[in-house]
Amino acid sequence: MKKIAIIGGGLAGTACAHALKKIVDNVVIYEAGPTLASGASGNKVGLYNPRLAAEVTPESEYYMRAFKRAPGIFEQLRDIDWNSCGALHLITDEKRDIRYRKMIESWGWPDEDMRLVSAQEASEIAGVALSHDSLYLPRSGYVSPEKLCHALADGAEVRLNMRIENLDELEADVVILACGMNVQNFEGLERLNLRGVRGQVTYAAPGAVSRGLKTALCYGGYLSPAHNGEHAFGASFQRWLSHTDIIPQDDLDNLEKLAVVAPVLAEDMRITNHRAAMRTTASDHFPIVGRVRDGVYVSTAHGSHGIINSLEAAAFLRDLITGQSPDLPRETIERLSPARYTHAT
Repeated sequence: MKKIAIIGGGLAGTACAHALKKIVDNVVIYEAGPTLASGASGNKVGLYNPRLAAEVTPESEYYMRAFKRAPGIFEQLRDIDWNSCGALHLITDEKRDIRYRKMIESWGWPDEDMRLVSAQEASEIAGVALSHDSLYLPRSGYVSPEKLCHALADGAEVRLNMRIENLDELEADVVILACGMNVQNFEGLERLNLRGVRGQVTYAAPGAVSRGLKTALCYGGYLSPAHNGEHAFGASFQRWLSHTDIIPQDDLDNLEKLAVVAPVLAEDMRITNHRAAMRTTASDHFPIVGRVRDGVYVSTAHGSHGIINSLEAAAFLRDLITGQSPDLPRETIERLSPARYTHAT
């Protein structure tokens, strides 16, 4: 195999480049924007967690494997602002309490990977006073998605400001479509029914209390420890909007969501910046990854778990393309397949 063309220079595309560039002669990324990570992958800080589910299913199996794969890749890369600080998922209602307890039982992970902690222990872990019991994932953390894309693409050829509309233009043995919503503009993928979800992330200078935060917090929203003098928190979730203009009220709403669960953290923060982008999801909220037809593959709809999802998708596509046995259960592979939409009647 001489050349692989990857359409899209965000997390999905650059992850594929990283997975394939050591075993393929020529990997080329075609990015429509002026830089890598110009869309939803361009945030300065992104938390990584598995998607939390009460039962082990083909879908949760994918997130579990993705979460375990990611740190091994992060430690190979430089300048991605990786911090394995752990994450506390605050138990803010009975529904979360029931789900997390079932999850502990069904997933069977050891305590060093996942456990329930009291509000007192959560406070000790976080370095700030918290009033909620929590699910603690010590191996969670954050990276810079923007820097991660550049690190993953290192060694691949990158062609910017290149909007590909016809795959016949490309001289490549294999094409991977990893361009978010635009995937469905290509022949055979019109039925994917991809959806854009607008999200606005807020950045704030730490306050007297929040500067002591040592771990990420998740509570319906999220808050990162201060990094380079700023917390990242949010994000808004708006299916009904299709623009990425900044909405000042979204910053206030993000801050208010934090204030509801941890008012002492929110009270003296000073908003310094913000960023809005469109995340791509599928109608069933699960990634779409697999073979479309001979020589054409797809990786999209990674949603809010794109940091880890894209890395697992890239490993799966590498195995498909090179004829290896994929390291995923058959049921999970079937759930990922674009055929679940393109074969619909």
